[in-house]
Amino acid sequence: MQLTRALMLVAGLLAAPPVYAEDEQTMRVCVDHYPPFQILEGEHEPIGENIAALELFAHLLQRHLTFISSPNFARCLHMLEQGSADVVAGIYAKPERAAYSHFLPYRDDGRFVFISQRELASVNDYEDLRLLSIGVSRETEYFDRFDKDDRLNKVETNDVISATNMLLKGRFELLIVSEVVLPSLRARFRDFDDKLRVHPYSHEEHRQVYFGVSKRHQMGIPMDKMQEIITQAYEEGRFMQAVEQFATQHLEHY
Repeated sequence: MQLTRALMLVAGLLAAPPVYAEDEQTMRVCVDHYPPFQILEGEHEPIGENIAALELFAHLLQRHLTFISSPNFARCLHMLEQGSADVVAGIYAKPERAAYSHFLPYRDDGRFVFISQRELASVNDYEDLRLLSIGVSRETEYFDRFDKDDRLNKVETNDVISATNMLLKGRFELLIVSEVVLPSLRARFRDFDDKLRVHPYSHEEHRQVYFGVSKRHQMGIPMDKMQEIITQAYEEGRFMQAVEQFATQHLEHY
């Protein structure tokens, strides 16, 4: 009798659906506060350029989008690696990330600029960076020469908001940021133009920005099918159309 019950139990377990079956209709996305790409404001749903692109991503795959808020980008990458998040938007393809993530194209990279307190002498070229302490956001990639230059004095910070506060307090001399975040920094720090300046030197890296999809994702879609759908949308310019529509509707963040 006990053997019969055991066999029935095993048969029932084999016939049962996987424990994650309900989750296959959901796309779990980790987001941190990085305006205008990702804007987290209290209990409101996230908005931003990446969010607009992610909404299209989920729509194309016929999945329900669920956001997981994070204090910083590094935590999101960790969640992507562990499989507790399915997707992270706005990452660069790196060999160490390829161990746990697939890369689906999203947009081309933008320009990086350097800001400081107003009294700092002008930074006119890359060599002027050598003698300065520079704030960087943890786990954020900028451009190859800068990222690989061990001679630079880089001070790691959690995110661009805390980094700007640190810059205003004199914790380092220079801060590197994506040019597109300058309007949101000016809106958040009302004394930005009185106390800070943007330097003449900037750098634009011709590089692809991707959606990172965890190799442990639970969206129930074969990777080759996902690659086909998202790559086609990228080539048709649909993600940039979503970004441009967001920008048009939310000028207050620019």
